[in-house]
Amino acid sequence: MIIHFSSHRDAALFLLLFLSGIGGSCASSAVSNVNTIADPGAVSQNQGSQEQVKNPLPPPTGFVNDYENVFDPESKQRLESVLQELRNKSDIEFAVVTVETTGGQPIFDYSLAVIRGWGVGPKDTSKGGGLLLMLAIKDRQWRLQVSRSLEKDLPDEVCKALGDQSGELYRQGKYDEGVTRYVKAIIARLEEIRGFKLSGKL
Repeated sequence: MIIHFSSHRDAALFLLLFLSGIGGSCASSAVSNVNTIADPGAVSQNQGSQEQVKNPLPPPTGFVNDYENVFDPESKQRLESVLQELRNKSDIEFAVVTVETTGGQPIFDYSLAVIRGWGVGPKDTSKGGGLLLMLAIKDRQWRLQVSRSLEKDLPDEVCKALGDQSGELYRQGKYDEGVTRYVKAIIARLEEIRGFKLSGKL
């Protein structure tokens, strides 16, 4: 498995975050337009319930797990390669996953269970960090989970502002382009702040 489980040493300090080692998160709210997946909405670090949710997904096959088949093979492979290089050069693991629906679970809880179950992020929490971008297509929602080690570089307001730039693409059904734009923007910010440069292009 490509992605490794992260440390639980900070569990007792963050009970409301399900002992996950996950800090901030950015999200969109659901909207009525059936063609819209993302819409500017309030962002909160604690929008989910306090009940732990079991990881609903099988083990990942890479950094891009496209269960809704919104990526064409070339786009998926290009994104996979860039995310692999991101891990190699920065110790930052960035997982992308698309699902049909969270089945009634708050997307905060659902995505948090996935990032915990998959163990996104290095075991050594002093290095790098973990990110998980989830799109629930039928629910018209997205969520970015951010590990505490990356919160300073990727605060909620920044994640939301960058994510909202993909809203129109989602509304047009161009989910792969929307995800690629968001991931590219996140990586560009991390490159600038953390002083590394990827050779791969999105």
